[in-house]
Amino acid sequence: MPPYSHTYDTDDNARTGASGAGGVGGSLAVVVVDPTSTGWCVAREISRRGYNLVAVWSDAITDKMKRQVPSSCSDVFLYAEVNEGPTVHETARRVREAAPFDVAACVCGGETGTALSDALSEALGLRSTDGTTEGPVSVVGGRWNKKAQQELIKAKGLRSTRQAAGKEFEGDVESFLRKEAYPVIVKPVESTSRDGVKLCRTFEEAKEHFLFLRGSSSGEVLCQEFLRGKEYAVDNVTKDGIHKTTMLWTYDKRSANGSEFVYFGCVPVDSETEEAKLIVQYVRSVLDALGARDGATHTEVMMTEDGPCLVEMNCRTHGGDGNWIPLARALTGGYSQVDALVDSHLNPEAFDRLPSHPPSPFKAAGQKVLLVSKSEGIVKSTPGFEVIRRLPSFVSLETRLSEGRRAEYTVDLLTAAGSVVLVHRDAEVVERDVEFVRYMEDINGLFAYETEPEYLKRPRAAEDEMFPLPLVAEESRDDGTKEGPPGLLPLRRAYSLDSRRRHPIVRHFSNDRPELQASFAPLVKRPTTVDASREVVILVDPYSTGACIAREILNRGYNVIALWSHNIDKEMREHIPASVGDETNGGGALNYLAELTEEGTLERTASMLKDTIVTGKKKKLEIVACLAGAEFGVPLADSLSEVLNVRTNGTAVLRRDKKVQQDLVRDAGLRAVRQAAGSNLEEVEPFLRKESYPVVVKPVESAGSDGVQLCHTYDEARQHFLRLSNARNQCGGINSSVLCQEFLRGKEYVVDQVSRNGVHKTTMVWVYDKRPANGAAFVYFGCVPVDSQSPEAQLIIPYVRSVLDALGVKNGPSHGEVMMTPSGPCLVEMNVRAHGGDGNWMPLVRALTGYSQVDASVDAYLDEKRFGELPDRPPSPFRAAGQEVILVSYSRGTVNSTPGFDAIRRLESFLYLETSVEIGSKVERTTDLFTCIGSAILVHPDADAVERDIRRIREMEENDELFVYEAGGGRVGGGELFRSPSVLNQLSFSSDLDAVAEKGDLSPSAAAPPAAASAHRRVISSDRMDIFW
Repeated sequence: MPPYSHTYDTDDNARTGASGAGGVGGSLAVVVVDPTSTGWCVAREISRRGYNLVAVWSDAITDKMKRQVPSSCSDVFLYAEVNEGPTVHETARRVREAAPFDVAACVCGGETGTALSDALSEALGLRSTDGTTEGPVSVVGGRWNKKAQQELIKAKGLRSTRQAAGKEFEGDVESFLRKEAYPVIVKPVESTSRDGVKLCRTFEEAKEHFLFLRGSSSGEVLCQEFLRGKEYAVDNVTKDGIHKTTMLWTYDKRSANGSEFVYFGCVPVDSETEEAKLIVQYVRSVLDALGARDGATHTEVMMTEDGPCLVEMNCRTHGGDGNWIPLARALTGGYSQVDALVDSHLNPEAFDRLPSHPPSPFKAAGQKVLLVSKSEGIVKSTPGFEVIRRLPSFVSLETRLSEGRRAEYTVDLLTAAGSVVLVHRDAEVVERDVEFVRYMEDINGLFAYETEPEYLKRPRAAEDEMFPLPLVAEESRDDGTKEGPPGLLPLRRAYSLDSRRRHPIVRHFSNDRPELQASFAPLVKRPTTVDASREVVILVDPYSTGACIAREILNRGYNVIALWSHNIDKEMREHIPASVGDETNGGGALNYLAELTEEGTLERTASMLKDTIVTGKKKKLEIVACLAGAEFGVPLADSLSEVLNVRTNGTAVLRRDKKVQQDLVRDAGLRAVRQAAGSNLEEVEPFLRKESYPVVVKPVESAGSDGVQLCHTYDEARQHFLRLSNARNQCGGINSSVLCQEFLRGKEYVVDQVSRNGVHKTTMVWVYDKRPANGAAFVYFGCVPVDSQSPEAQLIIPYVRSVLDALGVKNGPSHGEVMMTPSGPCLVEMNVRAHGGDGNWMPLVRALTGYSQVDASVDAYLDEKRFGELPDRPPSPFRAAGQEVILVSYSRGTVNSTPGFDAIRRLESFLYLETSVEIGSKVERTTDLFTCIGSAILVHPDADAVERDIRRIREMEENDELFVYEAGGGRVGGGELFRSPSVLNQLSFSSDLDAVAEKGDLSPSAAAPPAAASAHRRVISSDRMDIFW
């Protein structure tokens, strides 16, 4: 069973202070050894039949585990509780002393009680016992010994696993691990449930886990082959060597959330099917080989290519707190393994009347559905659970998740979201309900989550975030240094291409698309003067797309001086986009006339530039243009161009100030956002108190999405305001003011334009493809070109041009972000520089239109005639079809290989792929642009070819075909801890196996937190009178 129990009652008086169904006047007692998990259901059934209950606790059970009683069994009355003594005879004496009744039976309640139950039943002189002194298991040390199980069945000629065991690694164990095919299973020889069972994929990993287990206990460690096939569980009850099968189950296992095997359900199997006949007969032969003559057993079997093979035998009932009992009773017509077990000890006639196999066909249809979470977050409410409870076949729902607890992506049983038992007389009703539950999982409808801070980042707004400077909250200390305000979290920063990253972005070009080579190459040289080689262009901060502008200017024969503002560090200056440096595409080194750094004053900077163009040169040079290559350079470029008396936008408007932008737009009679700004909270508090949430809080001056956060409550907005007001921005300065704005709802567009003398020409309109994914409401899936004659473009283009006029932008490139709201287009923000992203969109745009914003920007400053010839807006229809596909990961792990990238490069419309993911990279599920895994540019004359390729990429994403991950990621030694639903009983109480593993203690007691810490709840249908309880 998965890691759920029901809600636990920690009041001992609830169990020992009131009479159960049998009261205290009965004349017989029944001993239940370690009544844990389904063992409590066994005890409840015994009590219901009027017997006095005596619980005997083995040394393996802690006080915490004793208190973990399923809520369905909270009324069970224990006449007495006895702790295991130093010898079995002392334990028997304690039982007789505690309960002045004849003992009718001794029953095993849990895996930990197997050995003691066998020995105690023998010591008490009970007839119904497997005993310890006779039979094959006496030779090898107990039927709970996993090594002994396999040796015994092998001796009987039954299919068994290849294995080796020992306390020393050298010898048999090492020899086995060196010759056995991987993966292999490494686990303790004697274990309860699946504690310490690990799938190891390499010799080194197996050795590491072997040594780990040896350091954790004094027992032997078992290494076994990994069985491949379909997994089954068989529940039997045996009396005097007569085995009766009460249920056969198969596990519904599939890949999900990047994990190869996730349990989706536990499905009953008809006993008359061919696989059931094979498996049941095999399991009964296993029971005979192990000398199991009395009691309940739960056997796990793998149906391999050469027949059924034992995984392991558990000499106790099916686990999981017995939540399967109503299902089993409904399917069989009124009995379960628990009922059969009690009959075998206390009502032999009733046991004899039970059939040898479950009825075929079943009396009803049903199964247990394990809930798979495909999102994560802090649970605010569980609307999906309420819907599931109303399903026609609903019987019960069991979950560990409630308000305030954290749901995780389900990758194993420890992260499962719960389980649902469905039963109905009509099998089609059950199937429909199962499909509906899966639909709820797919649409992330199980939970509503608490809002968490969302840092807003757009694919092309964050060109300056490639090399972020620390954004650190500060406050003054007595020593004059700065530290962050208490309780404030550090700000997240987005990275897109940074040489300081472990995995810098790599661009993969198509080498077999000759028809698109012109899209990469710079346009031909078009000099605007007698000798362009005598003219100089000042390019301020030429990085990201600014480097592409530098390349285009140099290729036209001009000299370029790279002027770096004081915000730009060495690594940012040395970064050259892959396309700019690729000599096969007209690139190569950027041979600047000079690279200079901004001086302390504008006058000194201008003087430095003038000195540079005359120093050591034989011919006179002239500065003919000065423009910004990136967002940081906009203020300096505006100031210098004004001082140098070349084409300029001037300095009359503080156009990088986001608040000023909106004020000017509003003053011009255009739709603008509601907003408030200030350096003190009191200045914006009235706005934050009255504005509908969520709201956007960001620095007044920022680069890209620097510090921009979506806040869902006043407290979130207040906290982020305080963080920003005490923080350095990417430009290295203190944020002088913080801006709070309404959150615009609608479709998000980007408009790229180039202006000359106030004439604006649109080079491209884009729309972002945003969808819900991985539990996030908005994930970017692509950047799609928009036809300039479409209705939305007809609205947006004039609006953005009016915005440029309102901001006084007369010259150069601009990149405007606009939201199409119900009341029309509204400015998000205007960036007076080229579209960012290292210019990776240029080949796409050139293929669609014949030119790009980079080409038009150079024309605007250096080729008046050519700029005049450019169309007012892109051609309609486009010359080709294409778009940027942003890659979305639905899984996570450490990358071992990238087969999906190879497949993308083979697509018909592939132009190039840009990604920072390589072998060894750690991939997360994509929930925002911080976790995106790359982008692919697709271009083709045939729009159908592009659509087919997009569908193929989305299929690879959804089927987790982009990456093969390294094995492991598990909790012990980096591997996978194996658990199957039916055996996760003791460790099901664990809420933190990581902590258990780190301590090196794999015992059930180590994994059991206080009852209150792992309270689980079970919701039961109260209107299903047709179900056998």
